[in-house]
Amino acid sequence: MESQEEKNFTIVESDNMSTLAFLVNEPEEGTKYCTLQKLNYTFPDAGNTRKKMFHLDTDNSGMERKDIVLLTVNSEKAFLNTATFFGDDLLVSKEPSKVGFNVIFNEDGTDYKDFKYTPNFKRPISIIDPEIPDEVRPVLYYDETANMVKAKVKLQPNKQYIILEAKESD
Repeated sequence: MESQEEKNFTIVESDNMSTLAFLVNEPEEGTKYCTLQKLNYTFPDAGNTRKKMFHLDTDNSGMERKDIVLLTVNSEKAFLNTATFFGDDLLVSKEPSKVGFNVIFNEDGTDYKDFKYTPNFKRPISIIDPEIPDEVRPVLYYDETANMVKAKVKLQPNKQYIILEAKESD
């Protein structure tokens, strides 16, 4: 088994904007969908510049390609970019390839959005609250009728959310 090594990349954020990064995992055996994994970040000492350093694990050769989705948000705007992390370089593209982007507005009161998880608890969807800006934490439950673990996210009334969803692979 190959050992894992932590790799990092840094994003400089503009004022009043916050960037989230997600690793796009390839479909697991028996599934058709990629999954999204939110990357952890730290704030390196950058003086007057707003920088975020994102952390991901890769094989120790450093030659493994990783697809990354970058979502930059504030309460009024959102920008979606994709990137490939290879070696020590992050190559950014403006065209999202494996992930779709949508905005929902909940106007009918509190609502729950249900979605499925893969057997190892990875999921093809992430719901972002642009006001915090962070992922809305799902609540896991076991659906006895479907005989699987699912998750639900509580959506607040009169509030807009961003949904990132991995597309079905070919």
